[in-house]
Amino acid sequence: MKIKYRSAAALLGLLLLLSACLQGCGGDSSAAVLTLGDVTISENVYHFWASSYKGDFLYRYEDVKNTEEFWKSELIDGISAAEYFDTVILENIQYTMVCMQLFEEYGLVISASEKQSIQDRISDYLKEYAQGNRNLFNQVLGEYGVNAKLLEKIYIDDAKVSKVYDYLYGEEGKTPLTAEQLEAYYQDNYVHFQMIFINNKYRNKTDSNGKYITDDSGLVLTEELDADTKAQRDAAIQKVQEGLAAGEAFADLYETYSELKAYENGYYFSTGTTYNDKIYYDLIQKARTMEPEETATVEGDYGTCIIQKLELNEGAWEDKGNSDFFDNYKDTVGDTVFREFLREYFDDITVDTEAIAAYSIAAVTPNYTF
Repeated sequence: MKIKYRSAAALLGLLLLLSACLQGCGGDSSAAVLTLGDVTISENVYHFWASSYKGDFLYRYEDVKNTEEFWKSELIDGISAAEYFDTVILENIQYTMVCMQLFEEYGLVISASEKQSIQDRISDYLKEYAQGNRNLFNQVLGEYGVNAKLLEKIYIDDAKVSKVYDYLYGEEGKTPLTAEQLEAYYQDNYVHFQMIFINNKYRNKTDSNGKYITDDSGLVLTEELDADTKAQRDAAIQKVQEGLAAGEAFADLYETYSELKAYENGYYFSTGTTYNDKIYYDLIQKARTMEPEETATVEGDYGTCIIQKLELNEGAWEDKGNSDFFDNYKDTVGDTVFREFLREYFDDITVDTEAIAAYSIAAVTPNYTF
């Protein structure tokens, strides 16, 4: 799935888009559709977050389309796109519900300044989208199932999710991540390989002065290689493959033929990271099936990758030379550990599946703003 941008931290970023609401929260008289002890999610709140998630997915993923055809299409093993995303929404709301319960159990608080910041945010929305008219603003929010008072409560609960995470896994948290957990995540989720890259697909368009030609958004336009250049590149790929078959060292062929030599330690890609092109997922999938020192060829839209799988050297996530592949690594591991911890409470959550079906991602209006 192609993504338009990459979040700084995987799960926590999603959790902070979610909220649970204690029963009887301001401006909400709709029935509870999820229950965990004293914590409930109402129809209105569920509607809001289904709309918000829909907007988020449509914005982030290029191949998610707001059409009946897409929502009905098979995404994974007989599961439709709507069923898949509805499951994601429900699971993350359940994560949030657990956080709401733990927030109370741990005796955590939202500061006055944090509450004021939320009120200021809503005031800004009120001015921008309703010219300061609260009734008009409530009409705008009604498209997503809420009003201004309930939206404020939702944002307060967002802050509570972050508080629980920090309490458990922050720098001064009750259960900070250990080196063992960080290493275990790396060993379980990453693949390591070196790559010979040869571009046999395209070239950047240039004008008569040799300057790159861009589109309206500033992206450089491309075109197919001319026949002679493509033949040369294809021949280079063949020489690499033949050299490997004849026993030549991968490192020597890399030095001679690879058009990319940015990472002398090789590439570290994770199954739990979002990338901006399908080729990364193809490389990960191929590498996971290989043994160390084995080689393989992976074709992409932008060229050909000939990879050699390498061992997962211990502690690679700590090496500054590998920092491009471990951006926000501790956050990513913390999110995963956090999610696993919260999931232990899921059996205690009651879900009205019939009621939430009315707010399938295929049915609600996407919320791109609030």
